[in-house]
Amino acid sequence: MSLQAESVAFAYRPDRPVLRSVTAEFPAGALTAIVGPNGAGKSTLLRLLAGLGRPGAGCVTLGGRDVCGLGARAAAGRIAYLPQRPTVAFAFTVGQVVRLGRYAVGYDEAAVVRALESADAIELMDEPFGQLSVGQQQRVTLARCLAQLDGGPSGGARRPRTLLADEPVSAMDPRHALGAMSTLRRVARRGVSVVVVLHDLALAAGWADRAVVLDGRGRVASSGPRDEALDPELLGRVFQTPFRLVGVDGPGGGRVLLPAAFGGDTI
Repeated sequence: MSLQAESVAFAYRPDRPVLRSVTAEFPAGALTAIVGPNGAGKSTLLRLLAGLGRPGAGCVTLGGRDVCGLGARAAAGRIAYLPQRPTVAFAFTVGQVVRLGRYAVGYDEAAVVRALESADAIELMDEPFGQLSVGQQQRVTLARCLAQLDGGPSGGARRPRTLLADEPVSAMDPRHALGAMSTLRRVARRGVSVVVVLHDLALAAGWADRAVVLDGRGRVASSGPRDEALDPELLGRVFQTPFRLVGVDGPGGGRVLLPAAFGGDTI
């Protein structure tokens, strides 16, 4: 029932490959962080996982089915995608944006309200989406994804589902960023494959169950449980800057990754 990439390669131009034979598993019930330097292909990989492009080689499957072979309605019931830059084409209110998440799966106002409450955006319901701050727009777009995958009190439990989020908290203040990461982890615990592209390695180390590290040439440098994949020595080679694990009080089990220049007590 997991989301899988098998030997995935992709290039926007034949002479400039972006991803090179990427193989990784994104299990149901886990929050997986994709990390790597700028230009590593993180956002491209996420779009391929969402079925928004076809790999030049290899395949992406969800529950054993090729995501590019899913019909539009079937895909909408299984795959929610949160882009890096939230936009809408028209002057929609927040409530209308979140209701769009239910378009292919059936109107359910209760699901819309639940999603807005989970994203701490219920007070924005009647506000024009285009007039919100970027951080608020990220919260609303997260709510749209939550509404899209909401199967109700009993529905959808057996259907393989995935939530793919590209830098979902990059513009949020600390309180809302932590709240959003907590929400994403709760969604994963309900049996959803949650995949999040992050530049903040402290968030990745603190909230992810698993991680996929891409190097600067679009290859998998490491993949697996968080504490194994986010090895400070390996990250130092990938990002070309030293990292250390620092002891803190927080959800990541008392440890967080920081560039070594920040100092602190190394674990």
